[in-house]
Parts: sequence; structure tokens; C-alpha cells
Amino acid sequence: MYMNIVSLVRALLLGLALMLANTSPAAGQAQSGGSQAQPAGGQAQRTLYERLGGYDAISKVVEDFENRLFVDPKVGKYFVGMGTDTRELFIQKTKNLVCNVTGGPCKVISRSAKTTHAGLGITNAEFDIVVGHLAEALDKYKVPTAEHKELMAIVETLRKDIVER
Repeated sequence: MYMNIVSLVRALLLGLALMLANTSPAAGQAQSGGSQAQPAGGQAQRTLYERLGGYDAISKVVEDFENRLFVDPKVGKYFVGMGTDTRELFIQKTKNLVCNVTGGPCKVISRSAKTTHAGLGITNAEFDIVVGHLAEALDKYKVPTAEHKELMAIVETLRKDIVER
């Protein structure tokens, strides 16, 4: 059963990463403090990975988000079969996914959300719980309101490929 939530989390993070690839430079400055020199032409030429503050900043958001899922009273039960090592591997794979799709150096091979979730029977309620935890992690790390709303709109587009019942 925990595979339903694991797959859902991966799809949501992929949606997050894709959305962030189109965000304004302000999101990256919130994470990095805006202290790095800007290249000629401004922030737009920097990769999203750089604007987010690199690997350490991405790691903090992913760890917070996934640790919320592990202890959630409704979806946490799906992670019960995961030992500490498996959870750490799960978190690391998600960090690599977000790093990769934002222009960072990490390597990941992913399938589409529709293929990954086919036959799992994920519900709207499960989708909503995971989205809520993502929103809380984004709030904690002060992702600006406009980017937060844009992300939630993109994540919502994944619902049709993930929710089956």
C-alpha cells in the first residue's frame, strides 16, 4: 500500500520541479539570500537549481516534505514497511529528481506520472493530503505567494494522471 503514496510523492515532486523551472528569480533569492553575483542579463540566465540555492536548499525542502508524510496520521501508515535505510533512499531519490529537473548535476530516470500510478487506486483524499504537506513545506521555506499558487496549479494538473478512484 505504501507504494501508492511513494509514487504520488514522486509525481508531485516532478510537478514541483517543472513548475519551479518557470518561476521568477525571487523564489531562488528567498532560498539563497540573493548574495551571488548576477550574470550579464540578470537572474534569468541562472538555472533554477542555482536560483533555489543549489543542492542544500532543495534537500531541506524535500526532507521536510517527506518527513511530514512519514508521520501523517492518515498517509503515514503507507510508509510503515519502510525501514530507516529505505526511507533515506526514498528521500535521496527525490532529492536527485528535483535536483535534476531544475538543472542541477544529479541524474535520475523517471517514468510518466500516468505510467507510474496506473492500477494503484490512488484517491482524491490521498492526493489532497500529499499536496497539503507540500504546501506546508513551501510555506516553511518562504516560497513567495505567486510561485506557491503557480506550483499548486501545476500539481493540480497531475491529478488526472494519478487519481483513479
